[in-house]
Amino acid sequence: MAPQLVSYEEAKALGLAPLGPAATGKSEKEIDREVAALKEFGIHLSKDHLDGYCYKPERFEEDASLVRKPWETPLLQQMGSESVAWCESYENWNNPEFLFEIRDGIAYMTLNRPDANNAMNEGIGAGLHDACRILAQRPDIRIAVLTGNGRMFCAGGDPKSFQAAQRMAGAISAEEAAAQGPPPGSWIVQAGMMLAAGNAASAGGFARDMYALATLPQYVICCMNGSAMGGGFGLVCACDYVVAAKQAHATLSEVKLGVIPAVISPHVCRTIGTANCKRLFCTAENANMQTAMEIGLIQRIVDSTKEFPAVVAEIAKRIQVVAPGSVASSKQCLMNCLNQPMSESMIEYTAREYLRVRRSKECEEGMKALAIKQRPSWVERPIDVREDE
Repeated sequence: MAPQLVSYEEAKALGLAPLGPAATGKSEKEIDREVAALKEFGIHLSKDHLDGYCYKPERFEEDASLVRKPWETPLLQQMGSESVAWCESYENWNNPEFLFEIRDGIAYMTLNRPDANNAMNEGIGAGLHDACRILAQRPDIRIAVLTGNGRMFCAGGDPKSFQAAQRMAGAISAEEAAAQGPPPGSWIVQAGMMLAAGNAASAGGFARDMYALATLPQYVICCMNGSAMGGGFGLVCACDYVVAAKQAHATLSEVKLGVIPAVISPHVCRTIGTANCKRLFCTAENANMQTAMEIGLIQRIVDSTKEFPAVVAEIAKRIQVVAPGSVASSKQCLMNCLNQPMSESMIEYTAREYLRVRRSKECEEGMKALAIKQRPSWVERPIDVREDE
């Protein structure tokens, strides 16, 4: 069936709104230059030549209201349901590469691959995932400490683990496969697809765990025992307070390999700002701890890791006098509002959040304690900081 032409009035009645220069994405001068160029070929366009047949259907218009705000649907919920990686609970924790200890009011998470400079592999990734999942359900724990064993905090991704994943996917052949000649093309294509899917799943899982760490209800302290690279740099940025040993360095060297630190970039940018991100992302500068403090990556430098327990104990004294529910709500409110444009929806959210917290039993207890000049119950709850690192 031949297409039917309609008049401008008919098109307008059907809701096919004509587009002007602004809607074409071109300026008046650009359109005038094109019209003049067409005249050289004997083509003359009238001023209203767009009317009636050049339009943008409504179905192509993006509805910004369809983008769910973090306060409407929690971001972790938008990412889908979570699952157990290795350890379902703290009681049956069995991950030697990611140590997890829960004491009264405080938890310790330790990267434990010192021989590999705590490079991130399946074990560390699983430990981070499981620990964050468990801590998210433990409001009785008020502080979480993240550190590493050995001379480095975290060397980023582990090349050996990556190569092993490639072999499992078939992207690179095993030694015995080399003697048999190259695999068939269809096998290579399938292996490539498997590797691409695996890379996407791995990056997506790490992105979720990074956000889970950043939004834990606990106040998260990073005791940066040594240098941090790549993904380790991202872990530092996801924490609330960072104390670092003075000999440590922090670097993002991905660009030297033709890669970019994409997954951690939201957390790094939130912590040190766009200008400093460009500086470190694009130059691969190896920043010392003085520079790290200047750009806001860390808050405190110590001479030795032996000073970590005293710093944690000092912070614990401050955390002990503040309401744990308010700490958790403050962190979540900040993360929800981060980088969001000011809007009526945001104003309503912050007002509702204030009312919710103001009406909580915790707030009621705090107000009563103030009135009768007594300490609220959370001040009396111990935070059992380890005495040695």
